[in-house]
Amino acid sequence: MEKVKILNINFSNYTLSRFLEIFHSRIKEGKKTFVVTANPEIVMHAKKNGDYYRTLQKADYITPDGIGILLASKILKTPIRERVTGYDLMGELLKIAEKMRWKVYLFGAKEQTLEKAYQNMKKKHPSLHIVGRHHGYVDINDPRVAQEIETLEPDITFVALGFPKQEYWIARYLDQFNKGLFLGVGGSFDVWSGEVKRAPKIWIDLHLEWFYRFLKQPWRLKRLLVLPEFLIKIILLRIKECIKNDESAAHQFRK
Repeated sequence: MEKVKILNINFSNYTLSRFLEIFHSRIKEGKKTFVVTANPEIVMHAKKNGDYYRTLQKADYITPDGIGILLASKILKTPIRERVTGYDLMGELLKIAEKMRWKVYLFGAKEQTLEKAYQNMKKKHPSLHIVGRHHGYVDINDPRVAQEIETLEPDITFVALGFPKQEYWIARYLDQFNKGLFLGVGGSFDVWSGEVKRAPKIWIDLHLEWFYRFLKQPWRLKRLLVLPEFLIKIILLRIKECIKNDESAAHQFRK
């Protein structure tokens, strides 16, 4: 597996299409799969929180969700091929699930939001086999949702609890499931419900989706301020690596 390490988080360096090929194969084989879609905010939280860092270490795949991750990989001279967001990954997996008649479970968001998301998914994918759904307002220690998923055995479970809760939940209960891909998708149900609009394609293509979100949701400013903090740490790390390489080269020269 191709990996790119960014602040000790191992990102899987694949394109969206390659991720889909891998996940398709693992679902067909009945392999359990824990997928994290990580942006700079998640990386910084893991850097400051040991429990969360150890939780991410349990993931089978971590996708680069955010332009900040791609920028960091270029600064560190280990470029990542493509940004792979939770929303895009979810959308493509829903298409495949409908075609393959895979069982899908939806977990997260408010009851009303979840219901709207469910209805819109069924409109877009009439043959989609959604075997169950549950709102996200649950205590992580409450095992009832996990017990239902264990009984229903969905092929794909989308967990939209927001980070870090969604990753904690997956890691906590993964061992009791026999099969399935478990993907943390943050606020994707909000978009599917129509309550939150995703940025127009031109904003996404220009890597300005984060700015569009800020314009629509100014309260996100505190979260967006993590990006410059993240990039400063990346730049300092790169400078440190360059100094280390220069010192090593000078040492070899003196020999």
